[in-house]
Amino acid sequence: MSSDPEDTPTDPSWHRFLSPHFDDVSISCGGTAALLAARDHAPEVCVVFAAGEREGPQTAFVAEQHRRWKLGEEGVIPGRQREETSAAMILGTVPRFLDFPDAIYRGERYLDDPHLFGAVAPDEADLPGQIAAAVGLDRRPDHTARVYAPLALGNHVDHQHLLRVGLDAARMGWDVWFYEDLPYGLDPATLETRLAALERAGDRLVPAAAIDVTATWRQKIDAIMCYASQVPVIFRHVTTAPTREQIDAAMRTYAAAATGVPTERYWRIANR
Repeated sequence: MSSDPEDTPTDPSWHRFLSPHFDDVSISCGGTAALLAARDHAPEVCVVFAAGEREGPQTAFVAEQHRRWKLGEEGVIPGRQREETSAAMILGTVPRFLDFPDAIYRGERYLDDPHLFGAVAPDEADLPGQIAAAVGLDRRPDHTARVYAPLALGNHVDHQHLLRVGLDAARMGWDVWFYEDLPYGLDPATLETRLAALERAGDRLVPAAAIDVTATWRQKIDAIMCYASQVPVIFRHVTTAPTREQIDAAMRTYAAAATGVPTERYWRIANR
């Protein structure tokens, strides 16, 4: 597999990362994004589920998440946008916020973690199509572009929606690389489970690249630490304390397992 995003058979002129939430791309593929930015590609990070609460009563699950995030008077969405913007300044990415509400704000479909990391609600079957239209992936493929979509490791419903967007776009002929969602992917079983499930469904994925991100590793960790509201929650099952040192160590152990140097791995549909 390639160790360089520009050593691939094509050299896209623009790159768009589909990020379910405000932190996903920084954590999962921030090193690659920073490499591209350093080469003047100005990669776009499209945060899809960037909208907050709709009118109506707040669910207990929403209240619990807000309590954990401790964003206080600043407000949840403004606070998370600020964190994403700070991370983007470090990585050199261009953030774009879409108006799709996070799963926890979509009524009473997802009222606890088992539902949030379970099956997608049946009445959301058309959501991937709406997202594809919003990011221009419902059109004829642009062969100067590369799109990055999550594999939905960990099975969060919002990640599942973007996996579907990526798969549909790849079948249409778009150049789509699927990234390993972290920190969910720190458990190797999540990748094995996802790849097996996709193959059973007729979508066999093969390695696209393993990008050496040694040069941008510090930027990646710096960007991750911008998400002060999320780090204690996201990494609570990975570290004993959400310190920079422990997060760096856990992420580095995973990233260097295959090659001995920090890499970010990508996958593509086999028949492309």
